Amino acid sequence: MPVEYRYIDIIWLDNLVMNFIILWASSKLTKNSTSLYRLLAASFLGATYAVLLVVYQGFIFSLWVIKLLLSIIMILIGFKFTSLVRLIRLMAVFYGVTFAFGGGALGLYFFTKDIITLDKGIFYIKNFPAKIIFMSSLLLIIFIYAVWPRIRSKLAAENLIYSIKIKYNGRDIVLNALLDTGNLLYDPITKNPVIIVEYTKIQETLPLEVRKIYRSNRELDMNFIIHALKDSAFIERIRLIPYYTLGKPGGLLLGFRPEKVLVSKGNNWYEYKEIIVAIYNDKLSKDDSYDALIHPDILSA
Repeated sequence: MPVEYRYIDIIWLDNLVMNFIILWASSKLTKNSTSLYRLLAASFLGATYAVLLVVYQGFIFSLWVIKLLLSIIMILIGFKFTSLVRLIRLMAVFYGVTFAFGGGALGLYFFTKDIITLDKGIFYIKNFPAKIIFMSSLLLIIFIYAVWPRIRSKLAAENLIYSIKIKYNGRDIVLNALLDTGNLLYDPITKNPVIIVEYTKIQETLPLEVRKIYRSNRELDMNFIIHALKDSAFIERIRLIPYYTLGKPGGLLLGFRPEKVLVSKGNNWYEYKEIIVAIYNDKLSKDDSYDALIHPDILSA
């Protein structure tokens, strides 16, 4: 098909805009700030390559090595080089966004052949409809600012969740525990680190007199606790943990010393005996993705 040179400027402008959007999205998704001029310069290079690919249609321009080299140069122009790891990460996100746009463009091709056509693997937008670019950009902005933070937060949380096993009173309580860097609670007497656990997840292993305390919501009433446990062997394991989070500054958590705690790391279970389990009479996770908060010192031991 002969090249219609009157459309070369449209192809160049189209690719300039799309390259800029992809580079801008890569910047936001990786949280790497850069200047507008660097993004424009990198987009200019990509748009010029697209024009050369259309005009000359030579085999050399279609080689994957050339395309890879071009994308590396675009990243180096668009973002300041600081390390190889950062460059690889930017490249991965750059290609991810590019493939996402490619999939969207393919979908538009099937539904709007009168607007978008394909020739030798190259997308052409007829008459440069601004509404297509505007809608694509709007959807991308919504994804970056509304959807991606939720996905990122979810992925980060999943990477910080560990399986733990609390052994006490002849039972094993298996829970999902979130590594909480804000959990810096220690037993003030023994200085042992504290795991915070939801009461409902551990209640079955607790003595009846302890369950009575929590069912009546008297876990902060020290006089009631002392009276309820005065004849219980459980009182030897009791610990009172002061805290300044969980919605109430200057409060106390009722804790106890279990027989042992095991934490799953990789494919192995690691045993810890010098751990205090604090009981929290409320939900720790809104979506039930974890039932406990694990102290960072436990995992570093």
